[in-house]
Amino acid sequence: MNLSSWRAALRVARRDALRAKGRSALIVAMIALPVVGVTAADVVTRSSHLSPQERSTLLMGASDAYVSTTHQPGWRLDQAPDPSPTSTWFLSQSGPKPSPTAQELARAAEPLDQLVKEAMPPGARLLPVEATAGYVPTSTAYGQGSVETWGMDLTDPLTRGIVTLRQGSWPSAPYEVAATTGFLSESGLHVGQSTTLAGTTQPLKITSAVEYPGELGVARLVGRPGELSGLLASTPDGRGDQLPVGSHDFLVAMPGHAAFSWQQVKEANAYGFTVASRAVLADPPPDSAVPFYSDDPHFRSQADTTALKTATIAATVAGMALLEIVLLAGPAFAVGARRSRRQLGLIAACGGNRAHIRAVVLGGGVVLGGTGAAAGAVLGALAVLAGRSALEARAGARFGHFALEPADLLAIVAIGVVTGLLAAIVPAVQASRQPVLAALTGRATTRPPTRWLTLAGLLMALAGAGLALVGKIGYSRSHAVMAGSMLAEVGLVACTPWLVSQFGRIGRILPLGPRLAVRDAARHRGRSAPAVAAVLAAVAGAAAVLTFQASGDSAARADYAPEAPKGAVIVQAYQVLTGAGADSPDATARNADAVRSAVEQAIPGLGQRGDLRDVTYGACGAPGGFCGTVHLMTPPANVCPPAAGLTSPQAVAVISLGQAQQLLAHDPRCAAGPPVPDDAQDLVIGDATVLHNLLGVDDPAAGQALAAGQVVVLDPRLVQDGKVTLQLTRYGATGPSGNQVSTISVPAVAAKATAAGARAVLSPAAAAAAGLLPDSYGFVWLPAHPPTSAEQQRAASALATAGKGKLAVERGYQGSGNAIALGLAVAASVVAIAAACIATGLAAADSQSDLATLAAVGAGPGIRRRLSGFQCGAVAALGSVIGVLAGLVPAAAIQRVQNLGNLSYVQATGGISLGSHPLVIPWTYLAVLVVGLPLLCWLLAAGFTRSRTVLARRTQ
Repeated sequence: MNLSSWRAALRVARRDALRAKGRSALIVAMIALPVVGVTAADVVTRSSHLSPQERSTLLMGASDAYVSTTHQPGWRLDQAPDPSPTSTWFLSQSGPKPSPTAQELARAAEPLDQLVKEAMPPGARLLPVEATAGYVPTSTAYGQGSVETWGMDLTDPLTRGIVTLRQGSWPSAPYEVAATTGFLSESGLHVGQSTTLAGTTQPLKITSAVEYPGELGVARLVGRPGELSGLLASTPDGRGDQLPVGSHDFLVAMPGHAAFSWQQVKEANAYGFTVASRAVLADPPPDSAVPFYSDDPHFRSQADTTALKTATIAATVAGMALLEIVLLAGPAFAVGARRSRRQLGLIAACGGNRAHIRAVVLGGGVVLGGTGAAAGAVLGALAVLAGRSALEARAGARFGHFALEPADLLAIVAIGVVTGLLAAIVPAVQASRQPVLAALTGRATTRPPTRWLTLAGLLMALAGAGLALVGKIGYSRSHAVMAGSMLAEVGLVACTPWLVSQFGRIGRILPLGPRLAVRDAARHRGRSAPAVAAVLAAVAGAAAVLTFQASGDSAARADYAPEAPKGAVIVQAYQVLTGAGADSPDATARNADAVRSAVEQAIPGLGQRGDLRDVTYGACGAPGGFCGTVHLMTPPANVCPPAAGLTSPQAVAVISLGQAQQLLAHDPRCAAGPPVPDDAQDLVIGDATVLHNLLGVDDPAAGQALAAGQVVVLDPRLVQDGKVTLQLTRYGATGPSGNQVSTISVPAVAAKATAAGARAVLSPAAAAAAGLLPDSYGFVWLPAHPPTSAEQQRAASALATAGKGKLAVERGYQGSGNAIALGLAVAASVVAIAAACIATGLAAADSQSDLATLAAVGAGPGIRRRLSGFQCGAVAALGSVIGVLAGLVPAAAIQRVQNLGNLSYVQATGGISLGSHPLVIPWTYLAVLVVGLPLLCWLLAAGFTRSRTVLARRTQ
């Protein structure tokens, strides 16, 4: 065909689209639907990606560099150009710790401010930035909450960009503070009100509401430098320890707007400081000029592995989205070609050949594909713009800017046009092959599904699944997952006509409505198969993302170590010390009673209380006494072999995945024990109520064993021959640095628990018999309903007023997987419902003659509505089942990529932690797609089908 023939074909396609506006609108909607999602994802990704300049502004405002002194000042270190916490390397860590040089000792003895000035270029101006380590208690409108405290002069121009002023004015007078919007919403306070840090009497007036663009939900107070840190430094916490200040950092302004060069960064490293330089972040030095990369060769390999994971996952998602657009547009053009078969037959009768007919159908793909892609791109960008605030709040960070990348948008529109053209290829070939007489008379021609296409589809599905799940993943084949996933889905699509024909065989056992629907679908496979493919594409993408999300959420949930059962209220009463630093037992007991009573009054209905005590060896703090600790020992015979040489409880031994799986399969000593929180005690004193409220142990036998003087442990590997070994360490028994270590064995029994606030519990009588003494007091309740945030703040305030202690509520695993999974299920359902309903609407337009025949033989409106409903439901049901199977392939493959490079290790306690996470299938959400989606489609189609049918004129 020449150019003029193509122009004529496009003109015919455009006029046909305008003549059949309803059908054309459905086709445009089918193409625009996925383009909206792709465009929105591109705009969000581009907008969320911060440029070096934007990243620098969030960290250092308008200054030229940010100097961190959190490491050991005076000791030389190396850093990467971007000094994140994982890219800093002390030279003393590259081997056995060397002796400090005279210069390092001299620098370490200098005052910090003076040392920083020496490390900075001459003429640089320094602005201090202070931050506390962790959260500190403070008063709220409900009682008491927690907040971070920073010290920074927000009136200085150097801080512009670090925080954004939302309301009020910057703090300028003594003890005025700026509060983040996250803290204000959580505490119930407002600008103009005051808050007081626990243990102080100085009210802090809130003069402004601010937000950190990169941390929207953070709870933080920002005061003038030195004020909040001074209050905390002079205020001991409940234990009598001074509250620490986390960091003393500095913003640096270079003289004459000069850049802070990489050479000056390395000079600051010699003094023990890390520097984030605006100029270095914008233009990093070559790897050969970065000593950190040669000191830590694993850093580059880990970074490359992370980049490979990101590229592979992104390529797979993009490829699946492209394939989804093609499959969603396919049924639209298939039905459109069938509705235009008389017009196409006239073209053939007037001398047009098959090429001309194909050109007309393909011209419709170009016209409608371009219209749908352009409309989808515009709607996607507008959707992000309208929902920007909600998206930023969900992500917890502001966009760097609203990014509309012209090249990306043009590429998306071009892809929409190309995919519309691709989607029209099969209908174009089918239309060109139809007999002219059949096209003019409107009689449908149905051919049985070709066996070679079904066999080829099956082979493609198996080959694609094998490539995605088993194929080698490397830098030269980083798109193996994408290619395999797309090939598997295309193979299933090729099998769809045969599956539709087999689906029709079950009609003999169905009632009238569904029997007509499935037989109609099997008879008109050219219309049904593309519609099933459209639903398949939507459900496959949803199933893949839901499965991958469920796997990640399951891994995080498995690693979470709860301190107590969900909803438990835990209170720790601090010791009260005398002036000599010794414990005052009477005062400590009175404080514990006051703390317990305050919490019980503030939160009614707590239920039965469990009283627990820590365990000590010796009288810590008593005159003439000594202080010792008690630890559980794993018998050597129960230790996993790779962990036998580990001495520190925090030590780990890295092993291969194959070795880890071999040990787990054949050595029960290597099974991972229950997860234990970092601050969990080895041993506590309590009764059966403590077992239930703190550890979630409901076994009556465990309570009886505890009452009989046995120790109840959570890990059965700790027990050997019915006993557990306790290591007693007496510090300083043989001099300033000497410790005396001894062991005792006590009867023990293992029990299954749901939480791990302690590794073992023993009764007061058993502790006294073993020579162990109770130490600080604690209380735990397990109410029927967890207390609300306001109740927790009210109880914390009452506790702070009554005595010295700490209140915590176990909220359980707080992952976002459930909300994300629900959102994905809803989004997938919307896309799949839209695909099924649009395809069914097109099919209904194509089957008007069938409905007219039903009306002519006396079928009532209910039969016609049920037929339309079952037509839509059948398409959705078959597409959902095949789509779920197709979606599991990329989900499993991406999960395999996610495990790439992860290491397996053995903990000192003997449990093996695998570097890989298993694939978890979210059966509930997939069941919603497979069962709920067809049912909803049936209801929508049946409800919107017109009761009256216009009889069609018979064509002679």
